[in-house]
Amino acid sequence: MHGSELDGTNIHKPDLLRHILAVETIDPARAVMIGDRKHDAIGAKANHVAALGVGWGYGSREELAGAGVTTILEAPADLPAAVARVADGAR
Repeated sequence: MHGSELDGTNIHKPDLLRHILAVETIDPARAVMIGDRKHDAIGAKANHVAALGVGWGYGSREELAGAGVTTILEAPADLPAAVARVADGAR
C-alpha cells in the first residue's frame, strides 16, 4: 500500500507513481494506471505508464479525456478486457 506521506513526500501523483514503480520494481511498460481523476492520468503519462479512465469515480469523462485518457470504462466489469488489451500492446 502506497500513498503520500504526512510530510508532503509523494503528494503529487507523478512522484507517487515513480516511487511505487521503483519500490515495487515494476516496469512502466508493463504497468497500467487505473484512475478516476486527471491526476492519475498525469502521473501515468509522466512515468510512461498506460492509463485507463473509469467513469464510476469522482472525476468526469471530460476531465479524463482532457488529461489524455483515450479509454474510459463505464463499469468495473469492463476492466479485465481493457487491461488485457493494454497488455497486448493496444495502449
